Amino acid sequence: MRYLTYAVLMFGLLFSAFSTTLNAQSLEFTKSPSGPVNFDLDVDVAKINLHIKNIGSSPVRVWVTMDTTQMSPSHRAYFCWEQCYSFGVVDARNIAGGKPLTLRPGQDTNAFTAYVDHYAVFNEPKAGVSTLIFDFFNEEDPSDRISKTLVFNVGNATKVAEKSTSTNPLLWNPNSRSFIIPDNFAGADLDLYSINGEHFKNVQSLAKMFPTGMYGYILRTSSGEAIRGIVSIY
Repeated sequence: MRYLTYAVLMFGLLFSAFSTTLNAQSLEFTKSPSGPVNFDLDVDVAKINLHIKNIGSSPVRVWVTMDTTQMSPSHRAYFCWEQCYSFGVVDARNIAGGKPLTLRPGQDTNAFTAYVDHYAVFNEPKAGVSTLIFDFFNEEDPSDRISKTLVFNVGNATKVAEKSTSTNPLLWNPNSRSFIIPDNFAGADLDLYSINGEHFKNVQSLAKMFPTGMYGYILRTSSGEAIRGIVSIY
């Protein structure tokens, strides 16, 4: 019985070690920011470069996905990995021409760069904080992955300041699907800007037709007074 117990214990240890080997990561970051990265408002585009290394013993075909759910509505993002992808592409596997980057054992690459364009939506620079999450993973074993959260702090804005664009912010009434406009801006024109850069002019009467999402806005009186901000339609 004692020998059987010992055999079971040894088998368990061997199996545990084998499982650890199977789940071992092939990738690691060798260069990445440790926190938010600040950019001046007058830069052409904000960019952050990462270095990724294959620490395994076999070549790895690596894909990248991008999560933009925490991106400022006044910004647009894209990334380069083997090739550069256009705005709106968050998973290169879903588009024609998308391809992974093959890393040899021990190879350390600087081929990845993430970009935030703070001019694209309003055609003028907009301060704000955009948080992007990138997953790098093995094509043959998607569980073999590493993730990195990149925080682009453009114009030294903060999340608090970004949400407090005006003392009289535009609000959304989900029950009536209409905008709540400050009294001092009654009769003003309301323009919206989607995250894809689409510009919708004087939209009060079209409110019921707008899809859910975050929008940048400009509320402007006939005298030229204006407030800018972000409104969530839901």
